[in-house]
Amino acid sequence: MDTFTIRDAADQCGVSYETMRKRVDRGSVRSVKQDGVRLVPRAELDRTGLWPGSQPETVSGTELEQLRTALTIARQELETLRAVPKQLNAEREARGRLEAELFERQVIAAAAEERAAEAVAAADELRGLEADLRAAGPIRAWKLARTRRRAAEAA
Repeated sequence: MDTFTIRDAADQCGVSYETMRKRVDRGSVRSVKQDGVRLVPRAELDRTGLWPGSQPETVSGTELEQLRTALTIARQELETLRAVPKQLNAEREARGRLEAELFERQVIAAAAEERAAEAVAAADELRGLEADLRAAGPIRAWKLARTRRRAAEAA
């Protein structure tokens, strides 16, 4: 199998080194790497129509239509894949908002539970005071009421 360096292939085909290198780089002309050197097979130069006297491979109308269909499908799949990050970001933002709202509601619920516990404690204290007032005589009831009033004013 005849192989050429990129420079030799360019010389044989009558094109510049830069032209041949760019074609190899973008893949329109295939090359093989051997000992760190890219080599272009003669068959590849024939296939692309670069070798003097050769004709490039052509694609039939049916093959071209199949390629166009495959390209259309690939573009649709690409658009679908591009939409996925946008959808994920929207879902992440919605989740963040929901988590923030849940946290806020948990804080409100904890505060309400604390106030309810304080109210229960105050009610228990008042029930105890009421029992003390009923059991005490008039002077003791008056002293208890005065002590309670002073404590409420101090608070």
